[in-house]
Formats: sequence, C-alpha cells, structure tokens
Amino acid sequence: MRKKKKQSTAKRIWFGFLRFIAVCMCLGIIAVSIASVLLSMYVVKATANDDTLLDLENIAQSYTSIIYYKSTNAEGQDEWLEYQTLDSPDENRIWKDLDDISVNLQNAYIAIEDQDFREHKGVNFKRTVFAAINEIVHEVTGVWLRGSKQGASTINQQLVKNITDESASDGTAGYLRKIREIFRALSLDARYSKDMILEAYLNTLGLTGNIGGVEAGALRYFDKHAGDEDNIAEGKEPLTIAECATIAAITKNPTTYSPITNPEDHLVRRNKVISNMYEQGYITEEQRDEALAAPLVLAEKTTDENAAKQTNNSYFTDALIDEVITDLLAENPDNLPEEEWDRKAAENYFYTKGLKIYSTVVPELQAEMEDVFNRAEYWPAYEIEYDPGDGSEPYMTRTNASGVSINYKGELCAVVGGLGAKTADRTLNRAIDSVRQVGSTMKGVAAYPLAIEYGWADYSMTYIDAPVYEAGDMDDNGTVYKDPWPSNYSGTYTRQPVTVYEAIKQSLNTIAVRVGQSVGVDEMYSFATETLGITTLDPEYDKNLAPLVLGSMHYGMTAYELAGAYMMYGNGGQFTTLHSYTTVEDFRGNVILKKDITTVQAISEDTAYIMNRLLKGVLYDSGGTARGLMADDAGMESVGKTGTTNDNKDIWYVGLTPYYCSAFWFGYDESLPMSSYNPGRIKHPGASAWREIMDTVQADETKYPYKEWTMPDSVVKDSFCTVTGDKPAAGCPTATGYYKASEVDERTTCPGHGSTE
Repeated sequence: MRKKKKQSTAKRIWFGFLRFIAVCMCLGIIAVSIASVLLSMYVVKATANDDTLLDLENIAQSYTSIIYYKSTNAEGQDEWLEYQTLDSPDENRIWKDLDDISVNLQNAYIAIEDQDFREHKGVNFKRTVFAAINEIVHEVTGVWLRGSKQGASTINQQLVKNITDESASDGTAGYLRKIREIFRALSLDARYSKDMILEAYLNTLGLTGNIGGVEAGALRYFDKHAGDEDNIAEGKEPLTIAECATIAAITKNPTTYSPITNPEDHLVRRNKVISNMYEQGYITEEQRDEALAAPLVLAEKTTDENAAKQTNNSYFTDALIDEVITDLLAENPDNLPEEEWDRKAAENYFYTKGLKIYSTVVPELQAEMEDVFNRAEYWPAYEIEYDPGDGSEPYMTRTNASGVSINYKGELCAVVGGLGAKTADRTLNRAIDSVRQVGSTMKGVAAYPLAIEYGWADYSMTYIDAPVYEAGDMDDNGTVYKDPWPSNYSGTYTRQPVTVYEAIKQSLNTIAVRVGQSVGVDEMYSFATETLGITTLDPEYDKNLAPLVLGSMHYGMTAYELAGAYMMYGNGGQFTTLHSYTTVEDFRGNVILKKDITTVQAISEDTAYIMNRLLKGVLYDSGGTARGLMADDAGMESVGKTGTTNDNKDIWYVGLTPYYCSAFWFGYDESLPMSSYNPGRIKHPGASAWREIMDTVQADETKYPYKEWTMPDSVVKDSFCTVTGDKPAAGCPTATGYYKASEVDERTTCPGHGSTE
C-alpha cells in the first residue's frame, strides 16, 4: 500500500510539474505573440515613410541643392528649369555614379565592411546573432568574445544610417533602432539592385572632417577622382590599390583612422583592407604585396596666392544663397535647439538637404550683364595709391563698379558685384553688400514724389535756383554752412525761377532741397524707411535735408535698395518686397520656406506716371544729364536718373524700361575722390553699360515685345510756359507737361515772362 501511495504522489508531482511547464509555455507563447504583434505594429509605424525616405532613385538629388528659374515654353506655359546645381563651399560631397567609381575602390569597401554583400538579403543574421550574444557576455562578464566588440552592420544597414541620420538623440531605445534598421535594410535589398545600394552607400558615407563620399575623399587625399577614366582624361594616374584601401579604411572611425592626424593607426587599418581584398580574391598576391609596401603619400593642400581661384557661382547665386541661409536661420525647419541652430548649421542644411530653390533670376539678363562687366570697357580704370592711415602698408587700388536689375514685382533678375572675371564664390557683391552715398539719385526717392503726391509741386512749378542757406546760416539741426548751400554741380546759380522739369533734367540741387523743405524731413525719412524698405538710413544722422534729398547719408544705400526705391515709377506707384526667390522645398517636395512678399501702394498711379515723364527728360531732352544716350526712336522707351557725390567719389545711374529697373555704381571701394573723372570727356559709364545691356536683352521680341508706359486716366497732358511754368498765354514759349487731372484746372495762367510770382 505504501508503495502505491508513493507512486501516486510522485505521479501527481510529475503531472503538476508538466502542467506548470505547459502553463509557462502557454504564457510564453502568449507573451511572444503579444510582443510580436507590438513589434510588428512598431515596425509598420516606424517604417511608414520609408518609400520616400529610402528612395535611392532620388537620393543623389536629396544631397544636392538645385536652383530653378521660370521659363515660358513654346506653348506659352510657364515651367521651371534648372539654373544651377550647388556644391558645398568645402566640396564636402560630390555625387558619383557607380560606373564612374574605380572597381578596386568598390571592392575595398566590400572587403572590409561587408564581404557577403553580394549574397545576403540586406542583413547578415549570423553576424547579428553573434554580435548580440557578444554584447550580453560583455555586459555580464566584462569580456568580449574573440577579444573585441564585433560589428554586424551590412552595407545596407550602414546606408540606412547614412540616409536617416538616426542616433540615440532621437529618444528611441537602441534595440528598437536596431530592429527598425534591420527591417529597412531588408526592404532596401528587396527594392533595389546591389549596384544601386552600393552606389548610394559610396556617395553618402562619411570621411574625415566635412568630407563625404568617395569622390570628395579621393580629391582631398590624393588629388584624384574616384573614377579611373576621369583621372586618365585629366592626365593623372588612376587610384592605386593602396589609395583605394586608404579611403575605405577611414569609414569605420574617421577620427581614429584619419590618414592626416593618425597615420600609424590608419596604416594598420589600411593594410587590413588590403589583406581582406587578397583573401576574398579581389587582388593577386603580387598586387597585395605591392600595396602593403606602398608608403602613405597624401596630396598636399596648397594655396597659390597668385593663381585665379575657380568660381562656380554667378553673383546672383551668391546673393540667393545668402538670402536663403538667412531665412533658414530664422525659420529653423527642423526645430533644432537654439544652441544647435546657428548660421553655420543653416549653411550646412542649405548645401546638404537637397533643397529645390525657385529663384527669380533671368538667365539671359544675368549672362549679358556679366559679359558687359567682364569686358569693363565703359568704366575707366583709375589706379592710385591708397594709405589706410592705420599703420598698415599703402597699396594700389583701382576703380570698380556694380549693377543690379529688378523687375516690377520686386524680383532680383540679375546682379554683378564687380568688374572683370569673378574669381571666388560668395565674395564681395558690391551691388548688394556695399553701402554708398547715392548723390542726386536720392532726389527721386522721397522729395520729388512726395511733393507731387501731396500737391506741393507739379511738373512745371518753379522754384528759385539760389542757395537755401547763405554763408554762416544754420539748418534746423544747428549745422553751420560756411559756404552757400547747396551748391549745384556746375558751381553756379541762376537765381531765377526754374521749373521742376528743368531741375530734374539738369539735376539742380537747389530746387530739390527747396522741394524737400516743402515735404519735411520726418515725412521723407518715414517714407524711405517704412514704405520703401530702405534699411541703411540712420535715424540720428540722416533726418536732415542733405541726406534725404542730396544723398549725403551717414552710411548710404546699396544699388539693390536704390533700384527698389525707383521701382514705383515703372508699375503705377507700387513697391514690392525685394527678393531673389519665392519658395524653397526639401527633396521630398515639402515647402520649407515661402518668401514673405508684400506689395504696397507707395504713391498714387498719377504721381508715378508724372515722375516717370520727368525722368524721361534726363535721357531724351536737351540739357538732360544723360542726354545723347537714347535717340528719340531708339528701342524700348526708357527713363533714368544720374547721381554724383562730392569729389566724384560715387557715380550712379538708375535706369528704367517697361521690363526692368536697374541701378549702377562706379567708384573706389575706399570711397576716394575720382580726380581723373571728367564727365565732359566720356559718356556716363553706368548709363552707357545699362543701355547696351537693355538693348541686347530686349532685342528678343518673342520674349520682350515692344512695350511702353500707359498714361492713366487720372493724368492729362497740358502746355506750360517754359519761363514761368504756368499755363501759357499768347506768345509764351511752351512745352508739354503732365499733370493730375484733379489739379489741372487750378493752374494759373502766365502773367507775363519774367514774373517770379
């Protein structure tokens, strides 16, 4: 009986144990099932955008920013065409097709990074499992199996890291990132050929410093291309096996294996690459021995101060880059922490995120302007010695020039920042960066338009051509004028009444100052800064007649903003925010920047047209400061204004056609007097260059059909007496003027020649 009881008890214990095991197994199965479901849900969610994110067909574009311009096709439809592909200023990434990459370089990477690349399906599960066990053993015992940490990432997995740029900083647990990476690597292998995956990898991998991709690496380390044929075409030897191994050796740890800063550690790694290539059958024993014996010889990075530097960008591209980077800095598209987002970070984002930038450039106008400025035949080259006066050595300097053209939507269409061939990217762009006094062109910015707008002046109203301040007088700010002020360019005064028409045509300072007085300095300053968006006026020094009427500002203006101020005379009195682009998209097509563009009615349409007609006299009528430049029947109708500062330090011209508004500057960068400049001996340089540029570009009648400004119904033509400016009486010498329809009936009739009332 006892034996039976013992057997029964043992049996119950055994069955209980089995039941426990079964329950545990069921619970385990349930737990694994739940975990599998959760993991599947995570993977589905985490890889939801992978079709776009891991699109290898477009990845080359995703690393290269491109500028587009708007064109009209044969059907009259607008389309965006490529203007320029942008390289980083440090050339840190240059895309290279796989067919143009040395086979030895391809094999070097496969040999050291992923010897089973051609066989596996994106993940090496054997290595992955061993790497996981190795991590666990090290965590428990502090010892690595086989003496070191073993990597398991395939080229597919490394490419996923390069593209997604994911790290521990994104808050995802390490094992979840690894799982996500494995599924993405498998997906890549299913979607793309091995060649496409290898090409993307070789172009996205990181090397030392800011160098990315094998082409940039080959150029930096050996002054060779990554492709054998490219080197042969340039008279260079192809990359050697040792050189290919050097490039491949860096990727695992660019700091530890840098051939520049750690050559000894690098050579150990390089020789490991060479040995792997031999063991895997990529090179012969003889090639291996030769490569192992090869010394590490890197290309020296030298600078020839006398050599012309290669430039890729036009001045327009330079201006666009600076504007977009500034706007990126303000927008912070990735919402990075403030301490991580500075101008350098925004610049890196600009060059490496595959941006699509929709610009305002007009390529034919930009090319023509560059050609005229490269020839530099309109601008005399006055060379003098300049002593900075700060203890540094005197140097020879010569005159320079700049020009800019916008359209009547505020779009920057063309810009050149200096004479001669452009020799560097993102260098001084005088048209946009240099702030200079603008002389008499300032008269058309605020004084005359506001006086006409408010009814304090009209086309033929007269003012006395005499000093406003006599010797010893003071202005409102307490400035004592030791000489009569202002002086005219001729140095003389007629002390007779002169019409606004004649005053603008001859650019008389006295009349302009009197007109400015009628408007008031506060009104002119507010209009220039708030309505026309001029950013360089100084509220402490420039609220005065001399700066606001004659252009002798504390700092000055740029040619770009000066052209913007005159825009209102070509488009019915409107001012639109100046800009070089409209939108910027990332490589997926998402808009990340949209330019904030506003249009305001700066002056009325009738005032704008009257000013336009007044500026026409500068070019076409006898006595105009640019007379002779335009024949009465020559090309497209144009208007303009000249400007000169004291001692001929700055020579300006602003010219308008129905398509473009342009501003041109000439002078020394150091703001020195041009004592050799004599306007009586040469035609105005800026105006002459402007005429050639506009005549050449606008000669294409398919793009630029003849156009002229239309007189609005609110303006009427009327005669005036050229002596008094009033409505002419019998026998008066007459001319035709333009007046507001609402004011024409208020005009008085000439009482007789010589009257000053």
